[in-house]
Amino acid sequence: MARLRLFTKQPDLSCICCLEASLSCIINPLWQYIILGHDFYTYLRPFRLAHFTFWHCLFGAVFSFFGINLWNLSEGNKETSILLLFFPYYLIILLGWGISLGDYILKDKQPKVQNLNHVIFGFFGMILSVWILLGCVLVISFNYHALLFGCIYLLTLCFFIASYVMISNVSTHLYLILPPENQPFSGIKLHVVLFGLFHLAVAIASVFLTKFWSVCVLLLLSSFVFSINAWSCFFTPSYILCEHREYEEDMLKSPGIICHVAVRRNLGKMKDPMNLPIGFQFDDQLDVSGLQYKVLKSYRC
Repeated sequence: MARLRLFTKQPDLSCICCLEASLSCIINPLWQYIILGHDFYTYLRPFRLAHFTFWHCLFGAVFSFFGINLWNLSEGNKETSILLLFFPYYLIILLGWGISLGDYILKDKQPKVQNLNHVIFGFFGMILSVWILLGCVLVISFNYHALLFGCIYLLTLCFFIASYVMISNVSTHLYLILPPENQPFSGIKLHVVLFGLFHLAVAIASVFLTKFWSVCVLLLLSSFVFSINAWSCFFTPSYILCEHREYEEDMLKSPGIICHVAVRRNLGKMKDPMNLPIGFQFDDQLDVSGLQYKVLKSYRC
């Protein structure tokens, strides 16, 4: 699906593209703005569902916190009044911290080649964050040390964002993508079914445990998506390094594949370990200095 090129030098303002963008803004304005906020299509291409889930989970968790504490205040819990008074300042701090973190990345602090281990740590950090948030929601719903667990909730949101940064490929020269057969949700697999049943069981239990079950379901759905992505990254026997593409239609001309990388610890999981692509490298001996690729410069830099 072509995206409206509002942040590029060659805007596409055709009727079809404008109509498509308008409908997308009406149906899901948050995701549309996230797409438009990224200069290149490939910034969101790998783990696209995880990106989609993160942003919706983040906004849902932030604004649910306000609703939960407002409800508790109406129930007579005076501790939550402190959190409600601090909440606007927290949003300002969180926004400033997020902008500073993004600026830090854009100033050549991000590795030029996306690292699979960083992505794995990022997904595990996001899973941990989501479960801590879930625990805080359950505890706060029972009016047990609401102030303490409210503070933990707010701090965890910062860790959640920091973990997400680890899976981001913004400002990298080469990004990684898993082979089609190893990508998350590529077919019905046993671990997907088991993870799904586990999260479904916990979600059903949360409906009976707390009146804030809708927040719990959102967090559990996010945990499910992140878990499948983490599993796929951790157990993949190989991945592909690609150069960035500005638009989705550019992928049709050339997908930008630069190098195939074999993950040494998972080499035994390959169907045919002896039939590796020509020019492949092992992940623990990766050297891109001899590779030729095009570096796209962001218009925001």
